[in-house]
Amino acid sequence: MAEGRANKLKIEEEVTDKIRVVALHGALDMESAEGLQGRLAGGAADPSRALVVDLTDCDFIDSVGLSALLQGAKPLQNGESNVAFVAPGGLVRRLLELTAVDRTIPVFDTREDACTSVLEPG
Repeated sequence: MAEGRANKLKIEEEVTDKIRVVALHGALDMESAEGLQGRLAGGAADPSRALVVDLTDCDFIDSVGLSALLQGAKPLQNGESNVAFVAPGGLVRRLLELTAVDRTIPVFDTREDACTSVLEPG
């Protein structure tokens, strides 16, 4: 397990007038989940911006991390704003499919496609 912990989660955020992109790099696990949920909750407090969570460089998500991701995105998903995930493939994309997350929150292969989708009028 020491190998997984070496890949600590880094969170980058880009904010424009209409969209907030949160990019995750590394492992989203029990140790890093609280920080992510707090960051996403801060974004959810601003429903004037859509949310894209870019998981392209996220190489691992455990159950606690998945819960934090979904809880953080939920206020936007249920509100006026849109939310989308980016996961081009690999274990993270497979997890989103196996847990049926991709049926409630759209998952795209590229950040560009996700951003276009959340900015389109409903």
